[in-house]
Amino acid sequence: MAQSERVKKLMRQFSDSQDRRRNWENIWQEIADHALMRRDFTVQREPGRQRGIRVYDTTSRDSNNLLAAALHSLLTNPATRWFDLRYISEELNEIDDATYYLEEVKEIALNAFSRPQSGFTTNIAEVYNDLPGFGTAVMFIQEDVELGPKFISRPLAETFIDVDHTGRIAIVYRNFKMRAWQAVDFFGEKDLPDKIVKSSMKDSNKEFDFLHVVQRRDLPTPGNLDASGMPWESIYICVDTKEVIREGGFHEMPYMIARWTVDAGEIYGRGPGVDALPEQKMLNAIWRTYIRNAEKAVDPPLLVDDDGVLPGSQLRVTPSAQIVVRNDGGNRDPVRYLESRAQFPWASEIIETRSRKIEKAFHSEIIQAFQDPRMTATQVIELARLSQRILSPVLGRMQVELLEPMIERVVGILSRRSDFPVPPDFLAGEELKIEYVSPVARAQKASEAQAILDSFSAAAAVAEADPSVMDNIDLDVAVRKIFEGNGVPVQVLRQREDVLEIRQAQAEAVEAQQQQQAMAQGGDTIAKLLPGIAKLSEAQA
Repeated sequence: MAQSERVKKLMRQFSDSQDRRRNWENIWQEIADHALMRRDFTVQREPGRQRGIRVYDTTSRDSNNLLAAALHSLLTNPATRWFDLRYISEELNEIDDATYYLEEVKEIALNAFSRPQSGFTTNIAEVYNDLPGFGTAVMFIQEDVELGPKFISRPLAETFIDVDHTGRIAIVYRNFKMRAWQAVDFFGEKDLPDKIVKSSMKDSNKEFDFLHVVQRRDLPTPGNLDASGMPWESIYICVDTKEVIREGGFHEMPYMIARWTVDAGEIYGRGPGVDALPEQKMLNAIWRTYIRNAEKAVDPPLLVDDDGVLPGSQLRVTPSAQIVVRNDGGNRDPVRYLESRAQFPWASEIIETRSRKIEKAFHSEIIQAFQDPRMTATQVIELARLSQRILSPVLGRMQVELLEPMIERVVGILSRRSDFPVPPDFLAGEELKIEYVSPVARAQKASEAQAILDSFSAAAAVAEADPSVMDNIDLDVAVRKIFEGNGVPVQVLRQREDVLEIRQAQAEAVEAQQQQQAMAQGGDTIAKLLPGIAKLSEAQA
């Protein structure tokens, strides 16, 4: 396919993707205007322009921020070991050399997330802010040759997606602008059209349109380090000149598209912000009416007779307004207040009801319960189970679409940089799987450890009647499962070979001690027999 035809095809596909998303952009803009006061979709405000002109109540924004902070704490808290790595083969997970090597790999990967240069903490916070509010959020992981993985939160407004027949992300389009000097800095003068290079010299702040397309390659070459054989194809197009300016590839999909929930037949996600939008718009309308009536009650309009005081008779009912009325000759004050008969005791009740519905949509009750310092460990575990049941569909989708691909991408980048230690020969080619040890997952594992202890106590009670029942329990496995459930690092436990050696040495020491005791007892016996033997010898003599 000729280059121009290829560009036309990609641009046509992108245009179709834009058309399919227009209804979503209208919804997202309403959420931005009436609730969250962040991001733009159908309008383009200049940076720093005032927002929230239509917002009279911040329940949605506050609930969204609370939920975003809770997701960060529950799923990717940088102060905890929030993921674990294991082998697909369960046999390898029982080999100490394999688990110790995997522990080193995990520590290096966790450090890659926590490094300030990676930008993970700040950018994942942006993802968590977008995800509940708009239902879809975007993270891009750049492979930096010198610094390793670098995390960049991309605005949803410039990112478009398409899915395959299974509903998984297959194509990502990113339509973005760059000033001329930024384009030269990112692409280099050699790859850019002359038009942009010349602008960088004359008008370096002139903006140009670019399109980044990442799509699954039809025939990837496994193990091929060349860009043409990578599973994901990368194409940068200058929209202004309709030229391909850079081609390449990725070993893993670099865009992580997180969606809260997805209705059948739809592509983009729906989140609490979408569900709470009608209630938030109603709250804004109620507050607007409430405030206007309160202002008129505190500072009502004035009725003024028209006997030369003020000309005209225009009706104004805003606070502090003056309304000219005809003087009918009655005995009344020439200037007086217009009595307001507005009654709004119902407003507070309706506001409270609507606010609770919004908070419920954002799961605020569960999140705030976690913050109660009076809770016991048992209550925390039970609350974690409850939250897991309520949020399990959402958390499951986040693990599949955000966390797991993100960790796979980071591990892949680090392995290509040779940041990991050389594995033992028997681990060559072995596949890994990801296990999450976030506070929610940790609470589940802790409950499993507690179940083992409770069951052991029950078995001990039965053993008082029949000690042989304890033969059913593998105590070594039980202890290791309890330590694992409580999140204890694997280095705390001795290797199984060391345990066997210790036990063998202890057995040999016991055996040697028994032999010494037997020899000592034999010596004592001989010593006791010697006088008798001596007397017997004398008698025989």
